[in-house]
Amino acid sequence: MTLLEVRGLQVAYGGVVAVRDVSFAVAPGEVLAVLGANGAGKTTTLMAISGLVRVRAGDIRFDGVSTANDAPTSIARRGIAHVPAGRGLFPSLSVADNLRMGLYGAKRDGTAEGAADIEELLDTFPILRERRDQPAGTMSGGQQQQLVIARALAQRPRLLMLDEMSMGLAPAVVADLFALVADLKSRGIAVVMVEQFVGQALKVADRAIVLEQGSVVASGAPDELSQDDLAAAYLGGGEAPALDVRPAPDRARESLRLSLRGSDVRHLEQVAAERGVPVEQVLEEIIGGAL
Repeated sequence: MTLLEVRGLQVAYGGVVAVRDVSFAVAPGEVLAVLGANGAGKTTTLMAISGLVRVRAGDIRFDGVSTANDAPTSIARRGIAHVPAGRGLFPSLSVADNLRMGLYGAKRDGTAEGAADIEELLDTFPILRERRDQPAGTMSGGQQQQLVIARALAQRPRLLMLDEMSMGLAPAVVADLFALVADLKSRGIAVVMVEQFVGQALKVADRAIVLEQGSVVASGAPDELSQDDLAAAYLGGGEAPALDVRPAPDRARESLRLSLRGSDVRHLEQVAAERGVPVEQVLEEIIGGAL
């Protein structure tokens, strides 16, 4: 059974085409990882699904019904929840009031059913119960990310879209969030996640698509995607250059100046986060030939 189907999606900002040909399908309880470098069209694809940008061509069908260019409120009430990058909390409101905003969108605020939903979410996210009366803006980044995901879950979505949920968070927090994605999957909630932590995303995903310049360049189960597929998307295509891994003399290291592309910096940050070490240590090991 297909829950979400995207066919030949095209989205443009003025004369600039951000998404030119994206197609994929997601089944209930399936996790799809959407991968690719910055500017590949990942965020725009999610925004098109939730109605935040206009679809220029193609179609989006949810549970068999076309939702392309429907109002965001209508799409949300069909069962699609979107957690955008940057969180978007109400910082002056308490944790509990932020959660109630999710109920309001689902028209269950002030009901016994809605109150039960809040209690269930506080059980799922114990730190939120502990901070329920605290202004959301005073919490840590990881706690805020848990809150924004909980608020989305208050809508009882059948499909949850997560855009860079791990951005800027500590490795331990990131691990907890990916464990949450696995739990949602076991509960039958479909998840589409845009993620730069490729290794961890592929561990929890059932399938993945790789975007490059607004088009799908690779897709399949995690074990079907090759390193070449990922390298082409993140490093601009072509063969990865051969690296001279001979240790550099200490004096050379002290005077070495590197100019790295944004994609290279993100890769270093990803490796460092997955290993729980500083970026500088990873870079030192690369220069010294340890990686």
